[in-house]
This record gives sequence, structure tokens and C-alpha cells, in this order.
Amino acid sequence: MNLIFLTRVTGILRPFAWVMGMILNAIYKMVAAMGIQNIALCIVVFTIVVKMLMLPLTIKQQKFSKVSALMTPEIKALQEKYKGIDRSDREAMQRYTMEQQAIYQKYGSSPFGGCLPLLIMLPIMFALYRVIYAIPAYVTDVKALYNNVGTEIVNIDKNYPAEGFTDEIITKAIDEFYTEKKVALRTKKSTDTNFTATDLIDIFSVYNTQVWKDFREGVTIEGAENWNKLAQSDAFKKAMEDHAGDIDEILKINSLWSYSILDAPGYHFPAILLPILAFVLQFATSKITAAQNKTGKNKDKKDGEQEAVPGMGAMTTILPVMSGVFCVFMPIGVGIYWVVSSGVQIVQQLAINKYLDKYNVDDIVAQNEAKIAERNEKYGVYAKNAGMANIAKSSTRSIANIDTSGSSGKKNSDNRDSGKSGKRNDSGRISQEKKDDLTKKAADNNGNAGISAIANILKNDEDQ
Repeated sequence: MNLIFLTRVTGILRPFAWVMGMILNAIYKMVAAMGIQNIALCIVVFTIVVKMLMLPLTIKQQKFSKVSALMTPEIKALQEKYKGIDRSDREAMQRYTMEQQAIYQKYGSSPFGGCLPLLIMLPIMFALYRVIYAIPAYVTDVKALYNNVGTEIVNIDKNYPAEGFTDEIITKAIDEFYTEKKVALRTKKSTDTNFTATDLIDIFSVYNTQVWKDFREGVTIEGAENWNKLAQSDAFKKAMEDHAGDIDEILKINSLWSYSILDAPGYHFPAILLPILAFVLQFATSKITAAQNKTGKNKDKKDGEQEAVPGMGAMTTILPVMSGVFCVFMPIGVGIYWVVSSGVQIVQQLAINKYLDKYNVDDIVAQNEAKIAERNEKYGVYAKNAGMANIAKSSTRSIANIDTSGSSGKKNSDNRDSGKSGKRNDSGRISQEKKDDLTKKAADNNGNAGISAIANILKNDEDQ
């Protein structure tokens, strides 16, 4: 027999699940103190609290999307500008990299700027699902109810020795029962040992209303020899009688109208309303998010014309359909989370959109330029590179007009001041006399020339 069990989440999600579990446990105690002991209500409150805690990350992600929407046309224009260059041309590739970095610096972003919030949010979301699936493992009051029943079952051989049960018979009996009932265990750890009370908590925690009814009544299962022997014994009937209150309380706290949060809605009315609501809200969420994540007005397009994010149209259809279909077959508790999560996300997204509509990207650019200048000054790097500054202030149209010449020797001599003749030799390289002069200019008070200062002067001279 190969059985799989896990009470709490382990691995990389463990710390996230532990935090989520602490929050859910606190919510349950708070709600119970008000005289309401219902896990469905706790899931609703729990979802709202978690979404609010994640709001700063959501705002950061949306802010990046807005900046990225305005930055994307300039990146595309830059890529188009350098489309025909020889990749082996080292100098041209360096210029491309520098110009690309200038655009990212201008908007205070990076190619991976939107990844950090997602990297933090994803494990939280995965851990949240696992906690909802394993509520008795994290909510102490709920666990106590399951533990009372589980402890009584595993101790039948000790409490009623005359019945002739052993740990092995009890384990096989429970196995035969949940196998026949097609109970889907949510576990990861394999074991061939006899059940403990903790193992039974994992099993009982996924019993829906009908399975609990069959279990406590000890229904006969054809071919299940060990289960039939256990279910028809006086010891088992006495255990169910003694803990009828615990089982009733378990059913009560898991109830939602005439259903249990562990039941799947299927296509029955009114439970089918939950998948429908999940589809509608997810569709609305996708549409609102897609509207915010447009790539913005491309200045090469007509006014009012916008360029949609690739693949966004398909996602706004696929995700809602997936949500609706999954909610039909998954436990109602998970459906409640999806519905509430989508509802809260819609409210948050509308508020964020209103906030970001007042978000001036020009202010972002100005702030970033000030930060870059301050950082350069701190480390002794005085960037007087006119070319980079011009790139950073370029619009989508002007990027295409920036010179992409890879070699300094190919620059138009008309752009040079006649007074600067002799600064470069016939090959286009700076003469030794000029290098000495630049080094002298870069020297500090002690006569020592900093490498970064020399590099900046050389580069400045090259771009003039």
C-alpha cells in the first residue's frame, strides 16, 4: 500500500504558507469570538486581507507596466535603428547597448524591472492555495475537532481490545473506504506505516458532506473486508456516537448553504452560480488590466491609436474560461477564493488606474536623472557624455535620427571645430599628445588621474 500524506506545506513554500496559516488562524479566532464559526466566511476575509497586504507589490507592478508602456516604442525604434548592423562589429554593439541603457535609465527601469514583484507574489499565491487546501493543519480550533475523531479511530484497538482490531486492520479499513469513495488526497509524503491521528486529519479534511455521512453511518462496501469489519463493530459505532458532536461541528463550520466548501459545485443549481461568477469577474479583471497595460500611444501612430500588448487578447479570453471550468470541478472553498480575489482585484485595479492616470512620467524621468547624477557624483564619475544625455532625452521619432556610425573615423568632419584639428591622427585615433593633455586635465589635486575621469573625458571628446 502506497499512501501519501502531508499535514503542512514543506519545501520552498513552507515560510510563505506558515505566514498565510498564521493569518488564517487569527482570522478564524476573531470571527469565532464574534459567534460565527464558518470557514467559508474566513476564506472571504482571508482573501481580502492577503490582497490588501499585497497591494504595494501590485501598485509597483502596475507602475512598471505604465512606464514600460511608454518606453516600449523607444526600445522598438532603437532595435529598428540597429537592425542592419553587423553583430560582430564590437563598437556598434557597444553603442547599441549604451543607448539601450540610456533609455532604461531615463525611465528608471531595467529589462527585468517587472520581475521582482512577480517573484515575490507567485510563491505567496501558491502558498495561499495550499493553505486553503489544508485548513485543519493551520487553524488550531478546526484541527482539534478532526483530531478528536482521528484519535478515537486509531485507538480502537487499545480502547476495545476484545474486538480484536490491530493498527494494520484499521489502516487497511480506512484505506479501503476512501479508495472506494474516490477521495482525492492532497498529500506529498509517502508512507507504508500504520495511520496516526495526524494522518487521519489529512484524510478527514477532504471528506465532503456525503463522504462524512457514509463514514459515520458505516456503510457496507462490497469487497472491503477490513472496512466492513470495522464499520459493523460495536467499537466503531460507539466511537461515532461519542464524537457525533465533533463531526456535526466539522460539517457546520464547512457549510455554505446546503453545501460543504469541500463539495464540487458541478452543474447543480445554485452551486453552478459560483463558476459563472468566477468567469464573469475574471473576464472583467482581465479587461481592466488589459486596458491599463496597453503599450501607450506610439508617437509614430495617429493620435488615439494604441498598440496592444502581444497575446493580451487571447489571455483575456483563456483565463476567464479556465477559471469557470476549474471552479466546476474543484472544491467550493477554492471557488470562493477565486471569486473574492477577482472582486477585490477589480476594485484595486480601478483605484490603481485612477492613481496612475495622474502619474506623470516626466517627473519619473527628472527624478531618475537626478538620482543618476547624485550617484555618479558620489562615486566620482562625472558623466558629461553629451551623446548619452541626448539619447536619454530622445523621443521615439528622434531615436531613429541618432547617428549609428560604429567608427569614430567615419564621423562627418564638418561636425568638428576647425580649432580642434590635430586632435586625431589620420586613422581617426586620438594622438598621444592629445591623450597626455586629457590625462593632465583629469588629474586631481595630487596630480593623480582617476581612471573613470579619464574615460569620461575620452568619451566626451569622442562624441563631440
